[in-house]
Amino acid sequence: MTEIHSSAHSAALQTGNNHGRTTVPLLGVDIDALDTAGLCRKIVDFASLGSTRSVMYVNADCMLIALRNEEYRQALNNADLVYADGVGVVYGAKLWGHTLPGRSTAADFMPDFCQSFADSGLRVFFLGAKPGVARAAADGLMADIPGLMIVGTHHGYFTAGETEQVIAEINGARPDVVVIGFGAPAQELWIRDHGGQLNASVLWGVGGLFDFLSGQTPRGPQWLLDHGFEWLCRLTAEPKRLWRRYLLGNTKFVLTLLWHRYVLRE
Repeated sequence: MTEIHSSAHSAALQTGNNHGRTTVPLLGVDIDALDTAGLCRKIVDFASLGSTRSVMYVNADCMLIALRNEEYRQALNNADLVYADGVGVVYGAKLWGHTLPGRSTAADFMPDFCQSFADSGLRVFFLGAKPGVARAAADGLMADIPGLMIVGTHHGYFTAGETEQVIAEINGARPDVVVIGFGAPAQELWIRDHGGQLNASVLWGVGGLFDFLSGQTPRGPQWLLDHGFEWLCRLTAEPKRLWRRYLLGNTKFVLTLLWHRYVLRE
């Protein structure tokens, strides 16, 4: 079995280990204990520091991937910030007596974050999704938020041989924040492998965000989203693609949490 350090013996939060972070350990991944407003402040602060910082998220599916994929788990733990993007992660932390302020889902908060980016004069680049999707998401946000500078977009369906060209395009646009939507673990490993070639201050993995912002993927009623049932909305919208992830994956995540907490007592 993969060695992890979620550790019941580490009941206290880990503080100050990286840029003054306060983190919660869960199944071998350190997750920042901050709310959505705190996440926004951190990203804006990172953008003003000059050096490149990486921002990543975890949900139940990410946690299961991290258990079996050591490279991905290491990429998460080497990030400058990892936030909870799933109510299962928040509830899972409670099993060890930890408190996460709540989930932060980019599809909900991105318009407000973009307003903060506009107010701060930050330049943003969208990278990911199918051709045209990131562009549509960017156009919609800029139409709603005066002063928002999304200085470029590029789809995520480029080959390894085209990577250098894409990086040159991003650097040529001079963004402060590069928002990367490849899905986990591809985006995290891409940030690990190519982050040093990008001149931006923030590299931020966001999964399927551009599909939601562009309207390509519906999210469902807000009251369901607010009560932790986004997985059900997504399953209803894309049952053939997502049934295994949500019906089997969510069950496996719950059983994994219980196994590590009450049987392995890690």
